[in-house]
Amino acid sequence: MKTEIAQRPKAASVRVAMLASLLIACVPVPARAQLTNLNGVSNATIESRKMLPGPECQRYDPMITQGSESPIITTCDTLAPGQFGLRKFLGDRGFLIEGFYTASMIYDVLGHQHRPQLYNGQRPNFSGNLWLNMTYDLERVGLNPGSQLTVSMNSWQSAYTGAGIRATSLSQATILQKFFDGHVSVLYGYYAMLGQFYGMFLGTSTASSALGPLSIIPNQVGLSMYTPTPGVDVRIYLPDRRFYNHIGVARSQSALGFLADSRANPSGVKFQVDGTRAVVVDEIGFRVHPQSHVKMTWFRAGGIYNATPYRDFRTNQFSSSNNAWYAVIDRQLLQPDPDNPYRGWYVELKTDHADRRRNIFTDDYAATIYSIGPLKSRPRDMLSIGFTYNKIGPAAMRSLQAGNGRPFDHSTTTSVAYAAHAMRGVYFTTTASYTTKPFIAEAKPDAFSLQGNLTLSF
Repeated sequence: MKTEIAQRPKAASVRVAMLASLLIACVPVPARAQLTNLNGVSNATIESRKMLPGPECQRYDPMITQGSESPIITTCDTLAPGQFGLRKFLGDRGFLIEGFYTASMIYDVLGHQHRPQLYNGQRPNFSGNLWLNMTYDLERVGLNPGSQLTVSMNSWQSAYTGAGIRATSLSQATILQKFFDGHVSVLYGYYAMLGQFYGMFLGTSTASSALGPLSIIPNQVGLSMYTPTPGVDVRIYLPDRRFYNHIGVARSQSALGFLADSRANPSGVKFQVDGTRAVVVDEIGFRVHPQSHVKMTWFRAGGIYNATPYRDFRTNQFSSSNNAWYAVIDRQLLQPDPDNPYRGWYVELKTDHADRRRNIFTDDYAATIYSIGPLKSRPRDMLSIGFTYNKIGPAAMRSLQAGNGRPFDHSTTTSVAYAAHAMRGVYFTTTASYTTKPFIAEAKPDAFSLQGNLTLSF
């Protein structure tokens, strides 16, 4: 068990840091805010799938992948918005191709080096990720307006060999269909389920924690995060598009964790992994997007049930199912520039709770204050300050820390991050974080980690 725990954190931070950078990169400029709702609900303009007036690059934004709570950057903020004529050539035929490359470096500057590494950044770690994505407008083959095919691939490299990240695999292969003027959307195929729910990359992020995905309760309970799983996702919106119910059913991630799941399914296309069953999520929410003199509000709460047998830490046997629930609220506090309503200060509060017998982390509480466009001259930058408390379940604590003379029951992370828009298509994110108890199997000195992420979009 110690080996598996030691391997998990690094892989997490690579992926989450990339997605956090992408989220910051897609901060909506006024034109972008008019183009799409970040929860995947398109306005009439997008649903018509017609090219928009204005800058050439902006005209292709309606073709960007929809549905995920980690939205993708506007085509105008890429290294070559027109892709030297390729974007127009493909766009006229219903296709859009986009991509990102993220390079990441992290190190615990307190110098707690150890072989093998016990947590993310204990030794200097470099990682790289290349992500390529293609969409196709399915209205061209007779489906309802707004319907879309998405296929994407990931290629990972990491200097931390213990993380097991050095591969190329499928990231997503889905069809999105919309019905009743966009009030019902159905997504089916292969995808990372956690990316469709929760909105976990807004505000607090495991990019700032040595604990990695081990501390993300929905991931512990089986929502896939890296390797895609087959599933169906249904969103139903009330007429005002503010209240919604979001239901998903998918093949669970392996009960042994995301590394075991990735090793059993390295290509990402395997339909079934031994021992896994269905996981079901139901999320209800209320969401108001920022508009002039209207501040953003997003509340969501959900329950997770997984039929896959999980290890019971009291008996050390795999039996029964797993479950969890969560609640998150984001609220815009200040809106200094009504002409750019997304700018301002926000607060995010979240909590997760899981079965105390079958999970390592059973409760967490997090608070983040963050600013989008903290300076008028830097409208696409983002600053965040966050604190997370992760509680280790009593059953797991007794099992994992057997023989340890210094037992502990929680870990905390305090972080400060700043994402700077260096130039078109280039973002640099710097994170400083302090994590207590960075290795849960035994007491280790606290970690103070510095992390840098360079993201290039094209």
